Amino acid sequence: MKLAVALSAAALAATALVAPPVAAAPAPAAPTALVKKSFMVYSKFTSRQVVAYGGTNNVGDLTITQGTVTDTSGKRVGTLTAVVRVVAPSPKKDAELRDTQSSITLKDGTIFAQAVNEDPKGKPPADLHIMPVTGGTGAYASARGTLLMRPIGDKYLMAYDIFVEKDMRTSTLSFDTLVTATANGDATQGIGDVRLTRAVGGDNSYVSIATRAGSSGGDVLDSIDLQVFTTDGSLYARAISRTRGGAPKAQAYAVLGGTGTYAGYRGELTLDASGRSIRLRLAAPVGNAKPITWFEDDGKGVSDLPITGGTFMGVEGLMFQKADRKKKVGDYFATRTVYDEIDGVIPVVTMLEQDFKTGTMIVGGITLSTGEDGAAVIRPIIGGTGDYGGAAGQVSSLQESTGLWRKTGRFWR
Repeated sequence: MKLAVALSAAALAATALVAPPVAAAPAPAAPTALVKKSFMVYSKFTSRQVVAYGGTNNVGDLTITQGTVTDTSGKRVGTLTAVVRVVAPSPKKDAELRDTQSSITLKDGTIFAQAVNEDPKGKPPADLHIMPVTGGTGAYASARGTLLMRPIGDKYLMAYDIFVEKDMRTSTLSFDTLVTATANGDATQGIGDVRLTRAVGGDNSYVSIATRAGSSGGDVLDSIDLQVFTTDGSLYARAISRTRGGAPKAQAYAVLGGTGTYAGYRGELTLDASGRSIRLRLAAPVGNAKPITWFEDDGKGVSDLPITGGTFMGVEGLMFQKADRKKKVGDYFATRTVYDEIDGVIPVVTMLEQDFKTGTMIVGGITLSTGEDGAAVIRPIIGGTGDYGGAAGQVSSLQESTGLWRKTGRFWR
């Protein structure tokens, strides 16, 4: 939610043209292994559908927005899909805080961004937002950086400032058994319906959670989160899937981050049509990771809200420098969805925006535990702004005492 972030020259120029000045921190130097890409496009929403689950202050409500993307000359160059959940009410009247997953698909790949944004209650965004870019596919595989999004009339200017890796290493994982389960609601076009999949191959496995995002041009759209688990760590990935006629096909996912041996990794994975083989293209972080530790309270919000396929929790809370809670270092906003059991495991999808005083950090992923059993839970760092711009790494969460959690991590920029 902070605006004091690093902006590219293109984004700064766009801001100067369409918005009041924004305070900018210096951008980190680009490592020689990265290619910088800065460009602007415009998006126009063509549909916006809301699924309400009855939570207080709309918390937990799901909004799917679809749109077209044009270049600066007005030529159509792609599509937009946004998957949004209300996290908490805003301190401002008639506003709410939303976990916003934005993606644009262009001819050469898809770019993902994510942040908790403050928007008018029940309405499209109306203000400037600066969001961490969390990953991409195709030409944008391993992307990290920022997205500046600003309404202009009936469109939104979207200025991207990203880096992508030149070289990535490939490997393959195979899976023998596949189990699927579905949960259906009653929303239009099946929006919000869930399909869970778990695959196992030796010591490796993955869990995917596909949420129906409606249809477009005869295609059925799904927003899919997938986590690969190995003996050495895990990888967190995301895709916007378009299918027609129900026929399965290979699907490219953006690898947003990882844990263990894969901490700080980004790239792309391709799941074949059978769901039994994954091809990985990964880039490892360069240099030394920076350690970080802080503490969080339990926060306040809505918990155990029934939604299609599971229960939802939206929370906002405080971050502290030490366990004594004397010095506040920021605020956090979190969503957690606990899905129904599949093949003996219970998938838990969590998103946390850590709002430090000098920038924001996005943490997310699928785990098989909430951490409330006393065991530490490790999740990938998938992006950030300001001092955490382009951040990649991991954070462990361990309950220190009643109502207090210790967060210990390391990240690269």
